Amino acid sequence: MSKSVEKSRSNSSENKIVTKQSSGEYSDIRSNDKSEEIKQLLPTSDDNEINKSLKKRWVALGLFGALACSQCCIWNTWGPIATSAMTAYPTWHKSSLALISNWGCITYLTCCLPCCWFLKQFNLSTALKVAATLTTIATFIRCVSSLGIILTTTAHLAAILNGLSGVIVGPATAAVSAIWFPIGERTTATGISSACSQLGVAMSYLLGPALVGNNPSHHLNVKAKNNNHWKTLDQHSNDIAPKSIEISGNNSDNLLTSDQILLRIQITSLMRIEFVIQFIVMLGILWFFPRQSEFSTSNFKMSTINFNKSLKNLIRNKSMWLLCLAAAFCQGMTGPWLVMITMAFGSTVTQDEADKLAFWTVIFSSILSLCATRIMDSFQGHLKLAIYMLLLTSTMMFLWIVLLDWRVLTFHKDELYAAVIIGIATSWSTPALFFELASEIAFPVSEAIVGGYLIFLSNIIGTTFYLSYIIPGMGGRLSTCLVFGNLIIATILIAYVKDDYNRTKHENELNQ
Repeated sequence: MSKSVEKSRSNSSENKIVTKQSSGEYSDIRSNDKSEEIKQLLPTSDDNEINKSLKKRWVALGLFGALACSQCCIWNTWGPIATSAMTAYPTWHKSSLALISNWGCITYLTCCLPCCWFLKQFNLSTALKVAATLTTIATFIRCVSSLGIILTTTAHLAAILNGLSGVIVGPATAAVSAIWFPIGERTTATGISSACSQLGVAMSYLLGPALVGNNPSHHLNVKAKNNNHWKTLDQHSNDIAPKSIEISGNNSDNLLTSDQILLRIQITSLMRIEFVIQFIVMLGILWFFPRQSEFSTSNFKMSTINFNKSLKNLIRNKSMWLLCLAAAFCQGMTGPWLVMITMAFGSTVTQDEADKLAFWTVIFSSILSLCATRIMDSFQGHLKLAIYMLLLTSTMMFLWIVLLDWRVLTFHKDELYAAVIIGIATSWSTPALFFELASEIAFPVSEAIVGGYLIFLSNIIGTTFYLSYIIPGMGGRLSTCLVFGNLIIATILIAYVKDDYNRTKHENELNQ
């Protein structure tokens, strides 16, 4: 039976929708504006995907930071325990330890191009898995033996493998930020990665001296290998310990003092602990590192320039040369100088004091780096000014160090410590800013290639600095003067850089 449908009353705030129920009767269903608002607030599938991407970006940054931290810690294994290592292994000298550290620079200079091509062609997660595996192998082979000739060989080989890992990790610093983070967060993300690298150096100054002491322990219980058999040596107190323990055999370590044997045991313990830490980091990278974000609007995805054209663009760009040379003179000297700080001041500063000084210097550098990058994300377009002011401050601090070290000013250790901490911290807070400004100027070149180019020049300076220790009489005061001179050059060069923010302009145009 048909019924006529009544006219719906018009109401500005309410609407009535007429429907027919199964019983044949008609009813009104009132749609509520508030319910529509609630529906809009409910998460959609797109929102869930974006939330997953936000979580993945922090997982990626955290795992990359852990790898950068462990890689730098392993690179700087020998600097904090330089005196103890030379005591345990009498055939080692300052030049030997400098060469082990220098392998990181040498491998970068020889393998930078293929590694940057690898980062350009393959997924970033694949490259980082290779880097984590190389560093893990490096830490493992150092645990093979503590005999002088064997450890000397494995230490150099490990430094080469870890250096190859660093060739991948270094250029990837800016790439991780570009892939996973948008404008307004990218500089901070790069700063976090750089701070993790610096914390790795700080960890080496904390871990090494804690496990490898300058003085023998009160009691000594040693086993020595003789003709493939372990011989237990009696436990000695320091007061009655023999000056040396002679072990018959045809190895090169026939005559060792009790102190040397104990130091070798401690160094072996350090090698094993670093291996365990790196092994855990490798497992995290292999299992949990996410693939590249689908929501990235970065230059890494937008760049279509091939590898050869990218190199040509970098070489022809005058501002890139000025910026990268400034970074090279700044980072290429201050980093190695801090690694060799136990040798820089000679008898003025003991190894324990130098290790503590280096540790707190790196901690302060990391904090300042995070603050500087966060400020630059909040006030964009001032990267050049920030770098210039930080380098100028670092130059003034190293002038203070030189005057104190040469006794032009009345020497006070407290003043020296303050000058070193501020001088290194202001210099080491600039890498993330250099990376970001270089990526802006070089656009549309990939961040990985830009980072590799920048670090390549820094390693040329670093290699020269390490090799200078081979020159008789080099080191100490002269090395500090070299750092001061390089900082002056870097400050002058940065003043002539033309800071074009090409990447940011392009991304803003795409988002309009």
